[in-house]
Amino acid sequence: MRKKLKDIGTFFGKKLHRSDVVFHATYDSREVKQGSLFFALEGEKVDGHLFLKEVAEKGGIGAVVSASYNGESHGLQLIKVPDVRKALQDLAREVFQEKSPLVIGVTGSVGKTMTKEFLAGILSEKFRVAKSFGSMNSQVSLPTTVLNWEGQEEIFVLEMGMSEKGELTRLVEIAEPHLGVLTKITLAHAAFFESLEEIAEAKCELFKSKRMERGFFHLETERFSSVRALDLTKTWFHLSDPRADITLKGLPSPFEEHHLQENYLAAASVAFHLGMTQEEIEAGAKKLKPYSHRFEKVKKNGILFIDDSYNASPEGVKAALSALPKGKRRVGFLGAMRELGRFEEESHRDVAKQALGVLDHLICIGKECLPMVEIFEKEGKTVEYFKEKGSAVKRLKEIAEKGDVVLIKGANSFKLWTVLEEF
Repeated sequence: MRKKLKDIGTFFGKKLHRSDVVFHATYDSREVKQGSLFFALEGEKVDGHLFLKEVAEKGGIGAVVSASYNGESHGLQLIKVPDVRKALQDLAREVFQEKSPLVIGVTGSVGKTMTKEFLAGILSEKFRVAKSFGSMNSQVSLPTTVLNWEGQEEIFVLEMGMSEKGELTRLVEIAEPHLGVLTKITLAHAAFFESLEEIAEAKCELFKSKRMERGFFHLETERFSSVRALDLTKTWFHLSDPRADITLKGLPSPFEEHHLQENYLAAASVAFHLGMTQEEIEAGAKKLKPYSHRFEKVKKNGILFIDDSYNASPEGVKAALSALPKGKRRVGFLGAMRELGRFEEESHRDVAKQALGVLDHLICIGKECLPMVEIFEKEGKTVEYFKEKGSAVKRLKEIAEKGDVVLIKGANSFKLWTVLEEF
């Protein structure tokens, strides 16, 4: 983004006299650099207004703050607005309208980030492609991504996430997709929903974009009435079901794990639609690798760690368990799954039933895991429960041996990727 503070002020109905050029937007004070515009968001745990001094010291030139803020400016040009988050979204939408890439939106309950990464990787064989970084798919991280895009690529692949109904609609309004991808729909971020059908309906908001030309759907989503009711051209993908428009038959996959194969297949579906040849797709596929903390294989002290710690949903944990390599012993180091609402106990029990036939030893963290402990104990399988991460890591260091395979997975809030630092 290269916009004068004065012009940004005008957009928000404020008359500013400073003509400094904004080169960067952020809501995280740690990311502020010379020429940044800071959005002082008020979260559940942190109030961005408390970091204005730090923002100024790091070279920030302005801050969008709440209209109720009466503190010091610390030399920053303050722009007061009724709702800072909405201001961030509105400015992103305005700035993005000045650009005209082909936008591909990716949503679903599992595999969004990997599908986005694979899609950008494969398309880069033929096109100039931009993508959202990591899992920046939220109501604040996606508009920030859009603001910071320089606008030089012809395709922009955006991961779009949601936890509540209406959130995808707001993201779609910021950067309206021309193509949409829907991965599997499962019980992830389900706290504000009563059923899978409700989750599916909310996911389908992606395809209400005014620019939407075609949707690419995992065949399993066909069972949802909201998906079937979408009035647009659909391409269905599935690993093997002959009813799908595209399967892995005749399309070699660089991955053995089913969930990674599905992400690859989704990406290939879009690539074919955009005119890429199978040779080009396969060339791009050879360069693909799992994203950070997503089924990464790390060997330490003769122990094979499967670092799938970025987050955990019922479907995601079961997929990881299914793909777990064999070893002397298979150890599960699992943090609780969160944001499941009324499905919390049922989901942990469901995962435990599958884990029974896979794991030799289970270490789990968080009270939500107690149903798993109960199931393992009832079947006489080795299980240990811990309230917090520190003591669980200490125990893992005591029991893990050369030749073991250790699956590390849990809710993002546990930050379980730090476990590997202990070995």
